[in-house]
Parts: sequence; structure tokens; C-alpha cells
Amino acid sequence: MTQELRKKTILKLLEQNEEVSIQEIVLRCNVSEITVRRDLTVLEMKGLLKRTHGGAVLNGVVPELFGFDNKSLERRNQKIAICKLAATFIEENDTIYMDCGTTVYFLSSFLPRFKNLRVITNSLPVVSELMPHPHIKVYLIGGELDTSLKALYGPMTENLLSRYKADKAFIGAGGISVSHGLSSNHEKEASITLKMAEAANKVYLLCDSSKIEHNSYFNYSSLSLVDQLITDNEISLPVLELYKSKNIKILTT
Repeated sequence: MTQELRKKTILKLLEQNEEVSIQEIVLRCNVSEITVRRDLTVLEMKGLLKRTHGGAVLNGVVPELFGFDNKSLERRNQKIAICKLAATFIEENDTIYMDCGTTVYFLSSFLPRFKNLRVITNSLPVVSELMPHPHIKVYLIGGELDTSLKALYGPMTENLLSRYKADKAFIGAGGISVSHGLSSNHEKEASITLKMAEAANKVYLLCDSSKIEHNSYFNYSSLSLVDQLITDNEISLPVLELYKSKNIKILTT
């Protein structure tokens, strides 16, 4: 496991429990105590946690690292360009799923031109963006609210999703790779995304190039889940050729 992935794992553990022991990190990351202590020192110097005897505790900054507002600002222009291209695959009378990813959110701004569209989502920002456009039918899937991610999750959400079918699902990912498939920063986010993809006729993965050949915290599916990968034009040529050689349909902006 790389240092960056270890740090994300540590922060994720803190987000879930507010406290984590060195031994727990050793077991999760399969590294030595010396390596874990070094990682904790780096994260403490950045103000992301506070060291304790035998571990670390949350200091209030960590939840925002994974929050919707924080993530939506990253590579904003690339995300908008990806969604502009993705919108060309939508047709009148479509029923579409949109997950709560910050890239997928920007697809909302390209939907008002459609006269007859159904949108099923668990994302509050998507609902907020579409509220001024009553000609679009919006279905907000209920569940437990995560105020940081601004979305609804849980057994209720998954149960409600199982009742719908969609023509297309537009989903995001925290990371994707040929060897490990799709990954997410949150298990609950991954669970909802997977449910949407499984209930759609076609699945479009919207993902900026910084996430390609990158593994995030939690792996949840192979790339066979995806019919079309749409990314930005900053993807390197060798990586682009790798995906094409694996018969993965990939489009760039």
C-alpha cells in the first residue's frame, strides 16, 4: 500500500471512529509500526490529526476532507467538461440515476434542455440544482442524511432503489484501475452507486483523469460494471492505450 493510500485509510478510520490505534492501522495497512508512526507524524504536521499514546484522535478537520463542498472544488473545470460530454448520451424520455459524486453533480446543469426526463438520486445538491426546472421529474431517494456528503444513505435508501429501473446510470468513483476496478472513499457511497448501476440498462462512469489508475479506500466492483468511461483530456497516452487494449470503452473531453 502506498503512503498516500495509507494516509487516506488512516483519515477514513478517524472519520468513522474519531480515534484509531497504531495496531489497528498496522493490521489494516499491513505495514510496520515504524511506518505507521511516520505516517501519523506527517498527518499531525499537516494539522489533520492529533497523536496520542498508541494512536491518534480526530481534530475536527478530517470530516471536511471528504465533504461534498471540499471535493466539488477539486478539478472543477475538468468535471464540467466531462459532464458536458456525458449529457450527449441522454435522450428525451430517459429515466436516469445520478449518484452523489461531485463530478456527477455537474451533470445537473446540462439537464434543463431536456423536455421530458426522470432523475432518480440520493444527492441533495442535484435536487437543489434541478428544483427551478419543474419539467424535470426528480425522485429523491430517502434514507439517513450525511450532512458532510449532502446525500442520503442506508438500508432504506437501498430498499427504495431496488424498486426502480433506469435507462442510464451516471456514477462516479474515488478511484479506478484495470487491476482493482472501482473504489470509493466510503463504503456507504459505494453501496448506493453499485445499486444504481445494477438497476440501469447502461452505466456511464464520470471520472477525472487524476483518479484513473488510482486505488481509493474501498474497492466495490470490477470495471465490467461500466459500459462507458468518460474522462478529461489530461489522461496520459500510455494509460489511455492500456484501457483501450483491455477493451474498455473510454472517451475523453
